[in-house]
Amino acid sequence: MHNAQVNGPSILTYQRETLPSARQPRVACFDLLDTVLFRSVIDPSDVFRIIGLRLKESLPEVMALIGEDTFVSARRVAELHARRGKPEITLEDIWNELTWMVGDHRDKAMEIELSCEREVLFPNAEICDDIAERRARGQQIAFISDMYLPEAFLRSVLEDHGIMQRQDRLFVSSTVGKTKSKGELYHHVIADIGGKPSDYRMIGDHRHSDHRMPRSLGLSSKRYVGHKLNRYERRLNNGLKTSQLARSILVGSIRRGRSDHCFKSDRLVADFLGPASMLWAIWAIRRAEESNVDRLFFLARDAYLPYLCAKQIVESGHTPVKVSYLYGSRYSLYFATMHNIREDVQWIFTQAGNLTKGKLLRYLQLDSARLSPSMDALCSEYDEVKVLKKEDFDRFVAVLKKSKDGAAVLESAAHMRTAAREYYKVQGLTGPGNTAVVDIGWHLNIQAALQRLLPEKQMHGLYLYLSESRRRPSEAGRSEVMMELSVTSPRISASPALWSHATVAEHLLGMAPEGTCTGFQRNAKGEVQPVLQEIAEEEAADKRSIAEKVQHFADKWLPFYMLAFPNAETCASAFRVLSDEYLANPTRESILAIPKSIYLSKETLNDETSALADGFQMSDVTKVLSIIRRRHQGDGLGWLGAKFSLAPAPFNLAGEIVRKIRPYLG
Repeated sequence: MHNAQVNGPSILTYQRETLPSARQPRVACFDLLDTVLFRSVIDPSDVFRIIGLRLKESLPEVMALIGEDTFVSARRVAELHARRGKPEITLEDIWNELTWMVGDHRDKAMEIELSCEREVLFPNAEICDDIAERRARGQQIAFISDMYLPEAFLRSVLEDHGIMQRQDRLFVSSTVGKTKSKGELYHHVIADIGGKPSDYRMIGDHRHSDHRMPRSLGLSSKRYVGHKLNRYERRLNNGLKTSQLARSILVGSIRRGRSDHCFKSDRLVADFLGPASMLWAIWAIRRAEESNVDRLFFLARDAYLPYLCAKQIVESGHTPVKVSYLYGSRYSLYFATMHNIREDVQWIFTQAGNLTKGKLLRYLQLDSARLSPSMDALCSEYDEVKVLKKEDFDRFVAVLKKSKDGAAVLESAAHMRTAAREYYKVQGLTGPGNTAVVDIGWHLNIQAALQRLLPEKQMHGLYLYLSESRRRPSEAGRSEVMMELSVTSPRISASPALWSHATVAEHLLGMAPEGTCTGFQRNAKGEVQPVLQEIAEEEAADKRSIAEKVQHFADKWLPFYMLAFPNAETCASAFRVLSDEYLANPTRESILAIPKSIYLSKETLNDETSALADGFQMSDVTKVLSIIRRRHQGDGLGWLGAKFSLAPAPFNLAGEIVRKIRPYLG
């Protein structure tokens, strides 16, 4: 896809400046934190929150009465007190100020802080590429940092990430006793390496220490601002009403996606699918823990990505809840629970898309070459493309009920019912203990079908969202929901974006690399297995790639998310804000990452309620003018803006214009 711009471009990481000298510098100097290395949290002091929680785990008797905010304040104050009368301090100086808290455990506490710092630090791909290019041009690389962390620790982090090589130099204020902020560390570096100030170029994020001070000393400098949050991240940060740690971890994980080589190639996962799948999985597990549920069954295909995350949570030992992946679909379960032709086939007419005679026969698993004379005669009255109306459908049902075809349908349903019951029994759905199914939601149709299929088991479901028109508990069993989809609910004051973008949610969250389950059958060994619809290999490969990246995201962020989201309510609140922001205003980079096989799907709409952005068309200009004329903020205006961003110049500028005028439409 071409460029798209909805939440705006990423922050320009370099401010373009005119160099004092046209010649290349001999020594390239880089600041460390927020330049070469990023933290996984959005504010440096948020690391203290993680340190405090880890101290509680390791030293519970010492930290029992110290709350999270109390520890953060104490850690900040200790650093300020340690700096009094000293040009620079060390980590040991800071913890000497905290002996009132940790007593004889000072060294242990320092180890925990260093461990947490190592855990949250990761390389900034953009700066690392710049370092490699400068090194290849023969420039000497020097890392210069005003930091209390030990030089040996920072060196090991740089080497572990493959950033620092043998010929590179490292200067840390806590070792030298001089700082960049006062200019003394720059004098020390120049005296140690040699040459004139004009031979040096400093690159860093701090306006004074990395930019103004080196320039005042004769060095050239370039200020780096890539550590700042972009528009999408700022809006999320401002919208989240969770704890500071939860907000920092969620937004930090998204920021890392544009700063880390591992995720830079697929911002769809970093900006939305990764965080959303993690939050969904943790919410389900937290609800299971709170409700004494022993085992969760994630239903194919919409719950595939959160299942991958939940599986890693279980395997890492963060929860005793067991998880499984369960096949099934509305079609396979509806067909398996048919007992009466007239009453139990009405669901076919309500399926999405136009119903033709060929599609009807496929739904009923009838061979057109083996129909009864009465059904064959009825079929001959309709051509292959004619859409069946309700009266046409009722004619087919009436003939079906009186012919041998109806008996054949019920016999096929009975066979599938037997196979389906055995499959779910083998999988453990009907076994002892408290179980729950996990799915995307809507109307509880699948859970109601499972309840009819397995009446001996009281069904319990955990859903991403449910509408007010859901099935009654007497039909479907017990259900719990992360988000209500109706403003009539007393739990919400405004309809979530999922209400207007249900199709995009199903497209993006349901990226399982396999087709839908069309039924159940026995294999050569007599074992019951699901029958899956075939999908194009290109689409399967795209979805496998996305699933692998979601797993990689979970592997990187699982410990942090489990720490930051301790209960289901926090997960639900964060997911609501994340989905509202992304579905209403998708980021440019993530749209670029939507696989061609997905965004050109036949199910994709191409109007102002569009689920996924496809290629720009001139007719889109008319849509924007229509929205402006009606002064109505279309539900899909964000995605329409995305489409304009895919357009050739100068039409691509309309994406930014749509974003600007959007607040005034409605």
